[in-house]
Amino acid sequence: MATGGPGGLSLRSRLTLFFVVIVVVPVTATTLWQLRVAAVTAARYEREALAVDGHAAGLVLRDQGRHASEAARLLAGSPEVQAALVQPDRRALQAVLDRGEFADLLVAVTGAHGELLAHRGRTEPSLLAGVPTPRLEALLGAGSAGPDSGLLQRQSVPVERRDCRADRCLLGTVVAGVWLDDLELDRLRPDRSQGAGLTFVVGGRPVASTLTWMTGRDQVPVADQPGGGRLAGRRVLAATGWLSATPGQEARLLVTAFGGPATHAVDSRLVVLVLLLLVAAGLIATLLGAVLARLLSQPLRELADQARAIAKGDFASPPSAVRSGGEVGELARAFDSVRVELGEYLAALRASRDELTRSMTRLGQTLSSTHDLPKLLEVVLEAAVRTCRARAGSVLLLTTDRATLVRQATYGLADRELAGRIAVGQGVAGSVAATGKPMVVSVPLATVPGAAVEPGVQPPGSRPSRPPGAPPSQPPGPRLAGPGALDRSTVEPPASSQVSVPLLAQGRVLGVLNVYDRETGEPFALADAAALADFAVQAAVAIENVQLHEEAERLSLTDAVTGMWNYRYFERRFEQELERSRRFDRLFALLLLDVDHFKLVNDRHGHQRGDQVLMELARRIVSSVRDIDTFARYGGEEFVLILPETNLAGGIATAEKLRDLVSARPFTDRPGDGGVRLTLSIGVACYPEHARSTTDLLRAADDAMYEAKNRGRDRVVVAGTAAAPAPARRRPTPTRPARVE
Repeated sequence: MATGGPGGLSLRSRLTLFFVVIVVVPVTATTLWQLRVAAVTAARYEREALAVDGHAAGLVLRDQGRHASEAARLLAGSPEVQAALVQPDRRALQAVLDRGEFADLLVAVTGAHGELLAHRGRTEPSLLAGVPTPRLEALLGAGSAGPDSGLLQRQSVPVERRDCRADRCLLGTVVAGVWLDDLELDRLRPDRSQGAGLTFVVGGRPVASTLTWMTGRDQVPVADQPGGGRLAGRRVLAATGWLSATPGQEARLLVTAFGGPATHAVDSRLVVLVLLLLVAAGLIATLLGAVLARLLSQPLRELADQARAIAKGDFASPPSAVRSGGEVGELARAFDSVRVELGEYLAALRASRDELTRSMTRLGQTLSSTHDLPKLLEVVLEAAVRTCRARAGSVLLLTTDRATLVRQATYGLADRELAGRIAVGQGVAGSVAATGKPMVVSVPLATVPGAAVEPGVQPPGSRPSRPPGAPPSQPPGPRLAGPGALDRSTVEPPASSQVSVPLLAQGRVLGVLNVYDRETGEPFALADAAALADFAVQAAVAIENVQLHEEAERLSLTDAVTGMWNYRYFERRFEQELERSRRFDRLFALLLLDVDHFKLVNDRHGHQRGDQVLMELARRIVSSVRDIDTFARYGGEEFVLILPETNLAGGIATAEKLRDLVSARPFTDRPGDGGVRLTLSIGVACYPEHARSTTDLLRAADDAMYEAKNRGRDRVVVAGTAAAPAPARRRPTPTRPARVE
């Protein structure tokens, strides 16, 4: 036994001496009184324990009630239920109920007049002997309020016609409830041999109980009684928890235990003797207390100091020196150790909370910019790295030909550490892309290029320098590969452990998500790959949605024949350029181009050859203008070109260059036919010289282009030099050429 303090007395020795001198003698005199106090206290504790049991059972029942309410609301809001109630169609309603999952619930649908249309679940409760089984229709009817109504704790949700403003809007009612019967008690108390007795009381009589000898005719206590009560003629302590207080439908949970407070009489002569002994013991205790105080005070003071530090939340201070020995000293040291460990645990919790806050913030940012693929990939990667507590990670997406993985986002990796492109089937990532199965790779440190060979030490790597990130069915099980299973030296970054999972959307691989090296130095396990694969499924859905949105947006703004921008995009870009030039006092030129006699091309060579000519024409022009210029198909054989930061002279020069480019050599040259030769009529207008609005500037260029036609075609005409304005034209559409000449 540990010793400590002056004299080397242990706590056991000190307490033995203290109780012999001070406690044992008074205890002899006060035993009778203590017995009564103990009996009363035990009864109070028993009632409190009963109340706790009742409260716990009530919580479970209330949770069932919430589940019933949610099930009723869900069914009431179902379009299938609403449509079936209009008929009403009992078979359709029953089919809807049969598809649902309503464990331990009775779910029913009644008509507008309270008639039972369909139900799912137990219809006959398990009740005590002597308790009649109520009719289900009577419990579920619209006006049911009988004494047995409390047997079914139910939630009702009316189903009304949509947009109904008349008096008869009710289609029916969805009812979900829980039977107060023996089966429900079995769920609340699986082992009936342990704990207090539970009894459901409905309308003042017992209907179900864990007490096997109970019947429905037995009397039950009407309420909690401090002195206890009688249950079926037996004295019990009872606690009541009300389940329903509706008049006529009262239901409560009665928690009982046998017994009651005992009554003891105390002899007055014994009281006098006890008082004398207490006086003598007090004198002796005073003398001995002064001697023992020194022995007990120091270790208890240290223990109290540690308890106060914990109570004040002082978890950051370093461990304190506890000098006392014995059991109290050991307890003080244990308190000190708990305080320090609590501090470390709280620090970890704060770090986890901060990490969760940052992840939620990043998730919110991603949701607000769902169509930004690079940002989405950054958030997905950051969430994956932080979830796995990894040092680094990367996301690679497949190219359109599905032959190559291209790096799209990295976290904690330098550019030189990971190849920009990886062939499908090459390395870990390529193998995952080829098979569609997750993979975990654990490589000994000695085989990792540039890694230290000390056991338990990770290869050197930097902490994440730029935040990348976010937000799920599980693919085939992950595989665990050894160090020699794959050649990863040329395409994978140096790492001792790696998890790679496919980004699967509707069974199709979009790319691969990789994480490298756990921060703690431990290798990744198959469970990490399974969790990351679940996350990757949801991430792949988000990535696919963004890709589909980008493709749809691209198709809506491009011409189906030439692949150039269409009129819709031209309108948007035209407005933007005019607004920019107006705000910054800049200028730009607008060219309207028309292919001369293009109808003859279609008539002579066919429309398919005509489309090929337009495609080659568009490619020639795009290759001859600047990247900042906007070339679009205006309609039919007409095209439009916006030249930012270009004056009138520059616009004329560009137009002449394009005219010469088109007429210089034939299009779609084929052996034997000499190709198709074209010429252009081009109208040139300049902002702000010729107009200050999009409508007027476009009309000016259109008039100039008409003048070029009138002057014999194959020429460039500047706005304002036309002999007379051309008639107003509607904007051409892709399905009807504006003009065929």
